[in-house]
Amino acid sequence: MNNSKINTSKPSYRYAVISISIVLYFLGIYIMLYLQSGKIDQMIKEQVSIVVELKDSLLQSEKQVIEAAIKRQTGVIVNSISYYGKSSASKIMGDDVLTGFRKGESPFKDMMIFRLQAESYTNENLNFIDKSLMKERVVHDIFFESESDIGVHDLVHNLSLLFLLLSVIFVALALIIIHNTLSLSLYADRWEIKTMELVGARRSFIRKPYVAHGRIIGQRAFLLAAIALLGTVGILYLSISVFGSILYWPYLILTLVILFVLSTLITMVSTFTVVNKFLEQKLSELHG
Repeated sequence: MNNSKINTSKPSYRYAVISISIVLYFLGIYIMLYLQSGKIDQMIKEQVSIVVELKDSLLQSEKQVIEAAIKRQTGVIVNSISYYGKSSASKIMGDDVLTGFRKGESPFKDMMIFRLQAESYTNENLNFIDKSLMKERVVHDIFFESESDIGVHDLVHNLSLLFLLLSVIFVALALIIIHNTLSLSLYADRWEIKTMELVGARRSFIRKPYVAHGRIIGQRAFLLAAIALLGTVGILYLSISVFGSILYWPYLILTLVILFVLSTLITMVSTFTVVNKFLEQKLSELHG
């Protein structure tokens, strides 16, 4: 059988390429989210501030005492510790909080604000810091968000599941398209295939051009998906300043490698299966 007989430029083959590329694109986003979730979690946790509200009329020495107490806590990012007076605190917390208060009146006290390293931002450590600092007589109150309140894991998990679900749907559609496309091609070549079997051609020889074209379809689909994924990453990188600090480039390369392997497996395995199923048919079943 001549390989040129299998025309990968037909609309049905183009549909297969497009559908598989969509599958790979959504799988790529899922893989990227999964791999980058730790980086996203770390970045968000290290941007969350813990607010220590201080009592009124503190001496400079008392401020230094509470600052030293904060530095002793586990996982504190030392250069994040900042002191704000009442007027500065109002600006930091935002104008919305001041609604209902007279102009110039502030509901805030002097405060110390600091952040924690991501690995130390746990409910256990937060509670320990809360109890430890509340023992200081100059501390009025402490405000922080619990680890569960931030909801990083839930957000990433839900987004990942969404893209995984879309990927599964498109995988099913892609397999249906591949099956129908190959079935039509095999049916058109049915007499030539059976003639080759009758003269002793091995099934591996008959399968070879179809599997080869399946691989070509997979590679073309991977190329489209890679361009779309890199384009998406590029747009996010240019439009969202913080995206650059989240993105870990080796994970992007790993994602592309995984997609290339998947594109080859999806097309070659499905092609192999369809061709084998066709070759198992009896001659009488090919009439029609």
